[in-house]
Amino acid sequence: MGRRARGKRAGSARAGRARLGHEAPGTVVHGPPITVTCECGERRDLRYGESWDCERCGRKWDTSQIPAEQYESIRRLQWRFRVLPIALGVFVAALAIFFTLTGNVFSVFILLPLAMMSWFFFVRPVHRRRYRQAIAELPRWELHPQ
Repeated sequence: MGRRARGKRAGSARAGRARLGHEAPGTVVHGPPITVTCECGERRDLRYGESWDCERCGRKWDTSQIPAEQYESIRRLQWRFRVLPIALGVFVAALAIFFTLTGNVFSVFILLPLAMMSWFFFVRPVHRRRYRQAIAELPRWELHPQ
């Protein structure tokens, strides 16, 4: 059975891609979603520049009312706090490959648990605390329907 035929069975639809995180697709590239809550209680997550017509009351909401430079500062902040975990992961992976290639395989068995423990017990709590503080200082906007 070929690779293409494995996922296709009679009468079954192909399963969608599993989302590992809680974010919507494209959040990193396009920025975080903007949650708009209508006065009637309807709520929608929109991207910057999108508009939405409330189905319940007919009001039109436009996220381009938000100043572009303020939204860009949010995107930069989000990216800045994503770089540290990525950089540490790449560093640990490179170190593990180096140890493997030099014949120090036993060092990999020490490196990986030590790196994971130091990340989850020391670095991650501080990183999250700093991220929450940075988010708390961001501006909030009050959009008005058109």
